[in-house]
Amino acid sequence: MRSVIGWLEQRFNLTEMFSFLTNFGLFPADLDTRLPLRDAIRESLERPMPSYARWPRVLGILALLLFAFLGITGVMLAFYYQPTPSQAYESVTILVRDVTFGWFVHQVHRWGAQLLLLILLARLWRFYFQGVYKAPREALWVVAVLMFLVAAQSDLTGRLLGWSAGGYWTSVRAMELLYALPLLGPVFAFLVGGSSIDSLVLLRFYFLHVVVLPGLLIGLFFINFSGVRRVGLSADPRERRGGSGVYQRYLFNLLILAVLILGGLVTLATLAPNPFEKPADPYSTPPGARPPWYLLASYGFMESFPAFVPRSARGFIVELILAACLLVPWIDRSAGRALRERRVAIAAGIVVLLAWAFFTWQGYRMESLR
Repeated sequence: MRSVIGWLEQRFNLTEMFSFLTNFGLFPADLDTRLPLRDAIRESLERPMPSYARWPRVLGILALLLFAFLGITGVMLAFYYQPTPSQAYESVTILVRDVTFGWFVHQVHRWGAQLLLLILLARLWRFYFQGVYKAPREALWVVAVLMFLVAAQSDLTGRLLGWSAGGYWTSVRAMELLYALPLLGPVFAFLVGGSSIDSLVLLRFYFLHVVVLPGLLIGLFFINFSGVRRVGLSADPRERRGGSGVYQRYLFNLLILAVLILGGLVTLATLAPNPFEKPADPYSTPPGARPPWYLLASYGFMESFPAFVPRSARGFIVELILAACLLVPWIDRSAGRALRERRVAIAAGIVVLLAWAFFTWQGYRMESLR
């Protein structure tokens, strides 16, 4: 084995290759790419090695592992899916009904998407309330916000692909909301090919879902972990150790996390499967058709304005709120990360969280009352 590695190191920079791969959380320490791979790993292990697998920092690596499961199951689903309005529903039906364990892969993929969004959202709130966005981690906050937005867009594009009644009308309600945004709406309309759902929109949703948005998420994960390696994780006295066995324990922790995620997905897919709905009917709106849960707050907020307020003005306010979320590290000028030093920021965060919960309930309730 050593002779093979030595032969390869004479022809390739294995350390540089491994260093690139470790930017996805595989190895949470910097490597000296000038050294041979074994020497670089040995040298880095002599330094204290922080771990992503400790609470609450585990949320980032959990999101990456969930994304990996989504990628695997997504490839399996793509073998059978046909992205046309006439064949999309039938191809999913054949997958769920006739393909061995097709229903299981389909359910795992759907539940994995929801868990990924919940973890990314919890990670955002953790960053905010613990002040993780403070210098020099401002860019990590921006990346975390973008990761949630891209993951939400990926989930939204995936909902339409099954061409079921629920997925179709959820997409319609979401597109109505997005088109009300005066700046982002035209960009979204350009990407998906129009405001009405047809074969072109379905094909573009499919391309965005399987190529563009996963590629963006891979890039954001790379930027996130490479940034964490540059600025460092928050200090933990329990981790001030290095030497042999540290990396093995870290890999063992990653394996445990992967098994726990797989167990959770299997449990949800088996005990709480998403119902298989009837095919979409563009001329018949089912009762309770509403945007997906992560857009309900925006939907409830925009619908709470009086009728004389233009929808474009409501959408502009939503865009200002989104811009404020991205600029939080520069808006909060408090001195440190301790709670006593951030009383105003903590109070503002609690108010925003309560308002988000209230408008989410309002958005859900509005369609129930129609």
